[in-house]
Amino acid sequence: MKRSDFPKVLLGCPINVVKDYCMDQWLDMIKNLDYPNYDVYLVDNTKNKDYHKNLRQKHHLSIDWIDPANKEARLYMAESIEKIRQRAVKHDYDYLFILEVDVFPPSEIIQILMGHNVDVCGTTYWTGHEYESFLQLLFLQQAEEEIYVASFVQWSEARKFFNGKLNTAFANGNGCILISNYVFRQIKFRVADNDGGHADSFFHKDIYMLKIANFIDTTIVPFHWNSRWSSMPDDENHAELWNKIKQENTIKKGINYKL
Repeated sequence: MKRSDFPKVLLGCPINVVKDYCMDQWLDMIKNLDYPNYDVYLVDNTKNKDYHKNLRQKHHLSIDWIDPANKEARLYMAESIEKIRQRAVKHDYDYLFILEVDVFPPSEIIQILMGHNVDVCGTTYWTGHEYESFLQLLFLQQAEEEIYVASFVQWSEARKFFNGKLNTAFANGNGCILISNYVFRQIKFRVADNDGGHADSFFHKDIYMLKIANFIDTTIVPFHWNSRWSSMPDDENHAELWNKIKQENTIKKGINYKL
């Protein structure tokens, strides 16, 4: 089969120098996914414009830049991902695949998620910092007349959710999520002045209001090489952590993606 015989996918993600500790590994990974028909488009929101220029020259990828000056992080992050969505709309991609710059799924992730044949499908992953972690997984709960979103859950609380099936939850972040053309044409990535939520929170609220189910593949938990956004991590310590994690074989902290 020719490349054009497969649905066209745009892999997009905002990037920033704060993730430089894993940038090269991540960029090498996304250039070598198994799916035959995808393009990569990244939007850098680092203050220094030279960062994205150097990455573009080194990795030969399509990378644009937005100016983050005088903007809070959640605003310039939303503008970055919205710029990616607009490109997907303009060039009529079949799917938008958002993969955050510190999330490392298996190389066949696109066809795995696409194979479920739903409009929104992703994975959950561990959030937090190194081993102090919670699952990026949110459920709606009801207390009397009020419906609210539960906080991130620990593995012991979510274990039943991982039954090897395609399940639904209110939200799982936008760290590893495949969105169909039907959905990304309708929903913009945004934030609001009167709400401290980030663009991923609004995305999940918006699809919920449109009665679009948020599906999660419970057989995969990609490795999340996270760090605190408030400071640059120590490269040596993270290299040591990365090697340690690759050697482990557990769902919680391993790179053994399949449960």
